[in-house]
Amino acid sequence: MQPSYNHLPEKLKNHYFIARHGFSLANNAKLICSNPDIAIPSVGGPLNTGWGLHERGKCQVKEKAATLAEHLFTKLHVKPEDIVIFCSPFVRTRQTADIIQSVLNASEPIPNIELRERFYGEYDMTSDENYHLCWQDDASGPDHGEHSDKGVEAPSSVCDRTTQFIVDHIESKLENKTVILVAHGDVCQIMQTAFMRTDAWRHREMQHVDTADWRAMNEEVVISHP
Repeated sequence: MQPSYNHLPEKLKNHYFIARHGFSLANNAKLICSNPDIAIPSVGGPLNTGWGLHERGKCQVKEKAATLAEHLFTKLHVKPEDIVIFCSPFVRTRQTADIIQSVLNASEPIPNIELRERFYGEYDMTSDENYHLCWQDDASGPDHGEHSDKGVEAPSSVCDRTTQFIVDHIESKLENKTVILVAHGDVCQIMQTAFMRTDAWRHREMQHVDTADWRAMNEEVVISHP
């Protein structure tokens, strides 16, 4: 049974892809960067340009966007004008979406706060080794990360806000579009659980979405390009 916090309708009007941002300055610094107040502004970070993409990440995104273009235009015969890109407003996801848009010759990406990174509470701006503590909490019953004593956002909350966004801003307004959702690691993993109609806390059981990777969500065969 589909969880109550998953708002996706049984039949979708559009064709969905998720894409994770490229290798970022925060990845390079081995930091968790999940607070919108820190991650959205184009200031701060090691270069005072915001916590955006590392040069390595920009190259990653260009390479993976080329494989996405091949898939969309050669296999699916999608037209650029039928592609709509939404992204988290974090600098690293906006930069990723802009590169994808340029490669696909699609319309300008649309940022939306509901696609933001999962918030890691007290672990924000600490070592990324702490992700594993969050994932252990997610996998442990009976709460499965619902009441974190560190203020970490629950997987169900991420699923709730992202799927409600899809319903309110995409499914209710668009039809027969190819929609690319550019987001973050755990957000992409949790969105996979939504499209698979399973529990959000099982997100680490889903096939891993690496930096700059993309994945089709509602094709007959889920295609990954790691």
